[in-house]
Amino acid sequence: MPEISAIRALRYNLGHVGNLSDVVAPPADAIDPQRQDILYKRHPASCVRLIANRDEPGDVAGSSDERAARFWRRWQSEGVLQHEAAAEIYIYQQTYPDGDQTVRRRGILCGVRFDSPEDRRLYTATETIDSVVEARYELTRRCAANLSPIVGLCSDPDDRLQDLLDSAIQEGLEITCVDDAGVRHSIWPINDERTIGSIQNILGPSPVLIAAGEDNLAASRKYLNWLNDHEGPVANDHPANFALTLLLRLEDSGDLLDSTHRVVRGGAPLTSEELVARIGECFTCNTIVEGPDAAEVAWTPISGRDHQGRLAIYCGGDRRWVLCEANEAATERLRKRCPQASDEWCELSINLLHHLIIPELLAEDSPSIQECRTIDDVVAAISDDEGCRYAALIPPIDVDAMETIAVQEERLPANAFHLAHAPLTGLVFNPLNRR
Repeated sequence: MPEISAIRALRYNLGHVGNLSDVVAPPADAIDPQRQDILYKRHPASCVRLIANRDEPGDVAGSSDERAARFWRRWQSEGVLQHEAAAEIYIYQQTYPDGDQTVRRRGILCGVRFDSPEDRRLYTATETIDSVVEARYELTRRCAANLSPIVGLCSDPDDRLQDLLDSAIQEGLEITCVDDAGVRHSIWPINDERTIGSIQNILGPSPVLIAAGEDNLAASRKYLNWLNDHEGPVANDHPANFALTLLLRLEDSGDLLDSTHRVVRGGAPLTSEELVARIGECFTCNTIVEGPDAAEVAWTPISGRDHQGRLAIYCGGDRRWVLCEANEAATERLRKRCPQASDEWCELSINLLHHLIIPELLAEDSPSIQECRTIDDVVAAISDDEGCRYAALIPPIDVDAMETIAVQEERLPANAFHLAHAPLTGLVFNPLNRR
């Protein structure tokens, strides 16, 4: 079973860097070139230089990772990063507005031992990408550290963890920053053994559902195997056994997941007439609006978490949006392609797109797909001059559906969703070598 542990972390020395908000960063997969440039300019010790080190003239394979590792070592030697005096667990809280309400989502930043992929108290719902895992592993190996946390969900139906965190926060020291979206991120270091033991007792028996960071999890396992092969058997209490993880309450995660939309490039732009001719047998299709800027209008009828089976597809050939809703024929065709799939898996829009529309109905083999996290990103992508063939807006998946898929040992396509408010990198780093 997953084992929770305090970690001897590294944190930014605020006396050295000043405002913590200037040096933290979103997860690497949320950093595009524009955001990377902004973060680079914001502070010379921004952790973007660790997790998304930019390419420089004359670079060869591995240059950016090695450059990141040099920053990592140098910032420790210069006192930019400092080791905590003791092993600690961190209460983590995000605070943000939602309409006229204020949302507070709390969890625990800690080390978690994930014994093996066969551990049946650990559930994952999405596929990983080999090249991404390899890149994460190389950075982990060169720095000997977890730089960004995995995100896991644990059940706390009786609010025992919530009550404990409420009490601990009253007595702790808050360390806080604000991200570019206005979300306040706070941590409270906890080194009291009794409180840590209570947290372990509450969460220890609970299964862990991985909501984000499957690639980091796979990279951490690969690093542990590398250590065992190159330095001999790793002791049971070695830091490399414990991956940096943010554990959130499953009960607080109703709005945790957001859609990741798709823009497909390459080949002649698809027209709405061609789309309907190709997929009309399996989908009820209605042209609803025209133009890239109408994406928000096209999004409205599929934006709910109960809108699975629907897609809004933009056709680059005539710039029209088509609302598509799966019928029984779609389910039958998908079952023929994926005979072992469950009903719950087959009804999800992301699977209809990736396993039926793209490979069979449109007969496309490995198309170039750009992933977009917001409607604005989609509009920008389909408005440029690089030749959008088509794009698909995908309704969000709820956590219950993700859990069902994971428990049934099924998989969603990589990057099927992203966290609505992801934890920042730079609040806590987890060194994986002994001191």
